[in-house]
Order: sequence, then structure tokens, then C-alpha cells
Amino acid sequence: MSLRSKKVVIKRPESPNLDKMDFISRLHDSLLLQILSLLPESDATRTRILSNRWKNLWSLLPILHFVMPFCWTFEEVNRFHDRVDQTLALRGCMPIKRFYLYCSKYCDYDRVRDCIRNVVKCKVQDLEIRFPDDNFRFKFCWDLFKTCGSLVRLTLRGEFVLSVPDDVDVLFPCLKTVNLVSIKYSCDECFKNLISGCPVLEELNVERQIIGEVDNMESCMVISPSLKKLGLSFALSGRGDFRVVIDAPRLEHLSVVDVMSTRYSLLTKPLSLTEAHLKVRNGVFEAVAPLVTCISNVKVLMLNDLALVTFSYIYDFDMPVFPNLTDISIGLDVFRGWSMLPTFFDKMPNLEHITFLDGFLPFPHAQHTFTMGWNRPVEVPPCLRFKMKKIIIVNRETITPEELKLIKYLLKHANHLEILTINAHKIDPKRREQVLKFYRASKSCRIEFV
Repeated sequence: MSLRSKKVVIKRPESPNLDKMDFISRLHDSLLLQILSLLPESDATRTRILSNRWKNLWSLLPILHFVMPFCWTFEEVNRFHDRVDQTLALRGCMPIKRFYLYCSKYCDYDRVRDCIRNVVKCKVQDLEIRFPDDNFRFKFCWDLFKTCGSLVRLTLRGEFVLSVPDDVDVLFPCLKTVNLVSIKYSCDECFKNLISGCPVLEELNVERQIIGEVDNMESCMVISPSLKKLGLSFALSGRGDFRVVIDAPRLEHLSVVDVMSTRYSLLTKPLSLTEAHLKVRNGVFEAVAPLVTCISNVKVLMLNDLALVTFSYIYDFDMPVFPNLTDISIGLDVFRGWSMLPTFFDKMPNLEHITFLDGFLPFPHAQHTFTMGWNRPVEVPPCLRFKMKKIIIVNRETITPEELKLIKYLLKHANHLEILTINAHKIDPKRREQVLKFYRASKSCRIEFV
């Protein structure tokens, strides 16, 4: 039997055709831009190094984000501004959805002004500009924006000087959100003129965080018939006497953080107010009293310890009823905090969630010894018996024996409690076991230590 040898032919694989493999790059610009829009901004920008096809594609995205690094030379400054200008030139008049520009020291402010002017021409909707603490202050002139009918959100941070004349009727016809953070004002009327020039304004946030300087703002006049959300933060301002006047009848959300001696007045009571956060440290009860007296209809409420004391000062335990309140976060005062709890519970018949922001004791236990004087009320508050579902205790340290009494009382009478969360940095294992063994009126109640 003869064996015939067969010739084996080995075919070499064809070299890959890169044009066929890179089918993504052959897609239309509109499809590629849609893909890039799904990526984080930083990742979308990195695609420019893939190939010449991708080099300038990211610049056509509707969201542009430019952060200027610290520059030591004018060449570095010009290089950054050139990149911004080239990007805008490639876009032409394509609409911009959001434009963020963060300038560091020694930036060219004339080129920044030209940049803003070009961005406005592109019908930008969301504009955020941030300047550093520099000797030069960029004057935010309204004439740059008088043709900007598309702007919906505006954020200004840092060394801006807001300048808005009195004779402006409508400045931003579509602007709904304004954020002003640590800026300066050319005069006290500029802020009022800006707000009055926004007929559809819904959200306003003002932060004064200037240390040892004056921002030329002696009063804050918030007068807006359309405003729904107001945030005021006067945390680090060097000026002591300050006045806030609020006339916003449609206000739904109010947040105030204040360590100054600010005096508040409300020209119109906001009947639609559903959520309020009050964190004050000025020690002048009369100054914040108008804020306290306008929040009885809210559903969500946050009060720090001094705001809580303001309640007792104003009402002397004759508090109004909070019929709609379901969620409250409070900080307890060292002198009247625990004694006010029964009154609070009685006046909040529908309360479901309560958070103790600093635990039951206001200071570290090792440094101070307090007797909070917890006396059980004669009758269990209705909200505790029928409504309470969630209790959170944000403790600074471990649980003291005195705090155990209050925890035991809450567990014993909260018939519908679903969860008790104790957030403590240090938890004594023995006291943990003690809490877990407490009687629970709600059979479905869970206790969590985090």
C-alpha cells in the first residue's frame, strides 16, 4: 500500500485593513457627537489624541469646560487663551448649552471679555465664570449680555464687580437660576437691579465669603414675584451690620446660613413655602425672628441649635402647629433642647422622620458635663405614637447614660418606627448591646449602628 504525500498549503492571514476596522471614525459627525456627549467631559476631551479625525471633534460638543492652569509666563497665558479662541472659532455660531471658564492669576482680561462676547453670540444657555483673587477685578457689565436672550443659568464666582444700571427693564428674559459667590458690587443697587431684570427668575443663591474685605453690599433686596428657591450664605464676611429684605410670594424653598448680625424682614409671607433650612450663629434672636415665623406650613425643616433657641425665645413654648411637617433635622441647645422636644412633637402631628444633627448633646462629652434634664411628658406625643417611621442620631462620640434614657423612651412609644440609626464615632460594645435589648413598640423596627 502506497502512501501519497499531500502538499499542505498554509494561507497567511490578510493584514488587517485599518479603514475597515475603524468603522466608528467613518460615522457622521452628528452620530460621533452624540456618542461623545454620553461620556464625561474629561474623557470626551481626551479623544482628540486618537487621530486627525477626532482632533477637533470634541470642540463641537454643546458643553465646553476650560480650566486655566497657573501660568508663570505670558506665553503660557496666551497659549490657554489661544486654545479657547480656536475652539470657539471652529464652532462658528453653533449654539452652546453650557460654558465653564475658570481663569487663574495673570489671565488676559481683555481676551476674556472678547471670549464672553463670542459665547453670548452662540446663544449660551448655562454660563459659569470664575476668577481668582487678583489685584484686577473684572467688571461684569450688562452690555455684554443685553442681546443674550437664551441664557437660563448664570454663575459668577470670585473677583467680579457686578455693575447693572438703574434704567434696565429686562436684562435676562429667560434667566431662571443665578448664583453669585464672593463677588463685589459697584453699588448697593446693582444686586436689586439684576434681580428685577430677570422676570422669570426661579432660583437665586447668594454667598458672601469675603474675609476682611467689603463687597459694597449693605443690604440684600430680594424682590421677585417668580422666585421659588432662595439660598443665602453669609459665612465669612467682614461687615457686621447687614439687612435682608425678601419679597417673594411664590417662594417654595428657603436656605439660610448666617454667622453675621443680619436683620431679616419679609414684605410678603410666602404661602407656598414647603422646605426651610435655617442655620444661624448671630445670637440676635430678633434679627432672625421674621424667618422663624413664616415657616409653619413647610413639609421639610432644618434648624440648628441657635435657630431652635430662637423658637423658644419668640413663642415661649406657645408654638404654632406645623400641620404639614413630615421631616425635621434639629440641633439641640444645651439649656433648652431636651425640654423643648415634647412641645415640638405636640406641634408636629404628622412628623415621620427626625434627625438629631449633633446627637443629643451639643458638645464633646469628654470636655463638658451636662445634665440635660430629660423629663418624660405626661402624654406621649401623637406623632411619636402614630406617625414616626425613621429616627437618625448623628452622635459625635459614644452614647452617654443620659442619652440612653431618651433612646429608650423613643423606642418604647414609636409604634410604627421602621429604623433607628445611630451614627457615632465611638460605640461602647456594652451600650450597643444595651440599646439592642431595649423594648421596641414596633416589631418591625431595625436598629443600625454606623
